Amino acid sequence: MKLVRSLKYQEVYAQEKVTKVDSLSLVLSGKLVVSQNQRALHIVFPHQFLDSPEWFGVSTDDYFQVSIMAMEESRVLIWHRDKLKLSIMAEPFLQAVFDHILGRDVVKKLMQVTQVSETMAASNGFISSGYDDAEDKPMLLMKKSSDGHGITALINRQLQGE
Repeated sequence: MKLVRSLKYQEVYAQEKVTKVDSLSLVLSGKLVVSQNQRALHIVFPHQFLDSPEWFGVSTDDYFQVSIMAMEESRVLIWHRDKLKLSIMAEPFLQAVFDHILGRDVVKKLMQVTQVSETMAASNGFISSGYDDAEDKPMLLMKKSSDGHGITALINRQLQGE
């Protein structure tokens, strides 16, 4: 029902339109980048879910709409989605708590991706880490580069510097 998967640097966890959505995963250690059409969207840090958006309204027959790749050696706790849903279905309180935790994770991701887009447009490429929830780490910090490197290279460069 569950397992811990170790990922090496730049190992792909999920590939958009190729990997089926059949699990729910929690990052135990390391950092992973979520991208779509080769454009980085945000970073997932330890104690955040990798695929919480897919928990709602996506069946196990569907495919990921994003790619997820390890930015460093990482460990991920993986539950099989259908088995997990069957396990918590009999307990309405547990199901409500689980849905709340995952819903909150999705909202944070959406807010941070939106904040990144708005800040990029407003500040001509410099993105601050000023997310108000002090217990959460920012998912994406980026500076505009004039030498043509993509966002993924910028994310990697920043993480190496911290």
